[in-house]
Amino acid sequence: MPSLPPPSIEPITSPQVEGTLSGHRRGRLFLRIFVPFCIGWTLLLLLGAITLAWSGQAQEGKAWVAPVVLRVAALAGITLAAVFADRIAHAIFIPLRQLVRFAERTGHGETGLSIHLEHASELSMLARAFNRMSERLASQIAHIDQDSAQLRAILDGMVEGVVALDANERLLFVNERAIHLLDLPTDRPEGRRFWELVRVREMLDSVGQALSGSATVQRDIEWPGTPPRSLAVHAAPLRSEDDRQVLGAVVVIHDNTELRRLELLRRDFVANVSHELKTPLTVIKLCAENLDSGGAMDDPEARVRFVSQILQQTERLSFLIVDLLSLARIESGKESFNPQAIDTAEALEDCVARHREQALARQVNVSAQPVRANLWLWVDDEALTQVLDNLVNNAIKYTPAGGTVRLSARPGSQGLAELEITDSGTGIPDADLARIFERFFRVDKARSRELGGTGLGLSIVKHLVTANHGTVQARSKPGLGSTFTVSLPMVTGTEG
Repeated sequence: MPSLPPPSIEPITSPQVEGTLSGHRRGRLFLRIFVPFCIGWTLLLLLGAITLAWSGQAQEGKAWVAPVVLRVAALAGITLAAVFADRIAHAIFIPLRQLVRFAERTGHGETGLSIHLEHASELSMLARAFNRMSERLASQIAHIDQDSAQLRAILDGMVEGVVALDANERLLFVNERAIHLLDLPTDRPEGRRFWELVRVREMLDSVGQALSGSATVQRDIEWPGTPPRSLAVHAAPLRSEDDRQVLGAVVVIHDNTELRRLELLRRDFVANVSHELKTPLTVIKLCAENLDSGGAMDDPEARVRFVSQILQQTERLSFLIVDLLSLARIESGKESFNPQAIDTAEALEDCVARHREQALARQVNVSAQPVRANLWLWVDDEALTQVLDNLVNNAIKYTPAGGTVRLSARPGSQGLAELEITDSGTGIPDADLARIFERFFRVDKARSRELGGTGLGLSIVKHLVTANHGTVQARSKPGLGSTFTVSLPMVTGTEG
C-alpha cells in the first residue's frame, strides 16, 4: 500500500481556514498549560510570603526587600511558565495536528495513508495504532470493492434483468439487462424512484406487493416497449434478520418473448399439420367407403375416379410427410452438409432438364441463360438441387400456358453468386410477399392444394440456403410474375 509522510497530507479545508483553526487550537492548548503554571507559581509565592511574615525574619529596615523579591520572583515565574507552556504546547500540538488531519482524511474515504512522528512518546504509539488501523481498513475496503465489482460483473452478465429497491421504492441497483428490458431512459437510474421510470401498472403492482411483505410475486406481463415483449416478473421482499421489517425488494425479470413466439409457432404448426393431414385423409376415407359399401365397385367409371382420387391424395400425403421430415431435419441442426465446388452453369442446365417434361405438360418454356465461365458455387450438392427444384417447380405451377421461366446466374457482392429464377406467372401481392417463406403459408390456398402443393417448399428453401451461408429474396408484382434471388457462396482461392 502507498505510504504518505505527514507533511504531504493535505488539509481537508482551505489553507486560510486551516491556518486560522490551527492558531486557535494552539492558543487554547497554550492557555491550558500556561494558566495552571501561573496559578501554581502564584500559590507558591503566596506561601513564601506567608512563611516570611510568620518567621519574623523581616527587619524594620529591610521591609522593602520582601515585596521586591516577591515581585521579581512572580515576574520570573510567569516568564518561565510562558516559555515552558509554549514549548510543551508546540511539542504536543504538531503531532496532534498530524493525527487529526490523518483521521479526517481517513474518515473521508482515503485509504493507504500512514503517519510517522519524529519523537517517541505516547502520541507516537497512537500514530502506530492509527497506521495499523489504516492498513486493515484499506485491506477491508479493497476486499469489499473487489467483491462489489465481481457481483456487478456477474449481475451485468446475467440473461435476466435484476432490480434492487429499498423500502421507499428507490433504486439501489439495476443491471444492464434490466435497463434494456424495461426501456429505462437513463444508464444510471440508481437513486431514483421506481415509479418515476416505469409506468406499467402490472409491474408497479408487483413491486408494491413485494414491498408490502405479503408474499413473493410471480407474474407474466406484456410489456408495451419497443419492440413489445413478454416478461416474466419475480418480485421478492428483502427482510431484516429478525424477519420483522421489510428493507426492500429484489425484482428478477426474464424475457419470454422468444419462448412465446416459439410456442405460438408450435401451436400454429400443429394446427396446420393437422389440417393438411385431415383433408387428404378425409378424401381417401370417403372414396374407400364409397368403393366398399356403395355400388362404385361395380361401376368401372366411378371405380376409376375414386381410385384416382385415392392415389392423388396418397401422393399428396407422401409429399407432405417427406417435406415435414426434411424441414424437421434441417431445423434440428442435425442435417450434415458437405460443401463442394459446383459449376453453376451445369447446375442450372441439369435443373432445366429435370423439369422439361413438367414444363411441356403445362406448355411453359423453361430455359437457362448463359452463365459466365468459371462461376463456381461452394455449397452442398443435394441442398442446391432441392433449392432449385422447389423454386422452378413453383414457377412452372403458377405460370399460365405460354409463359416463360428463366434461370440465370451472375457474380454478386461479398463473395456470393446470385441465382435468379424468374417467371411470367400470376405474381404475389405485396401484402403476402413478406410471409411466403413461412411454413404452410399459401397465397392462393385453393389453387395451391389443387396443384398439389404442401405449403412447405419455400420454407425448406430458406432453411437450406441459410444453412449453406446464403440468403434468398423475392420480388413480385401481381400479374407480372415473380423473381426469386438466391445468393450462395462462390469458390475462392482457399476452397476446393
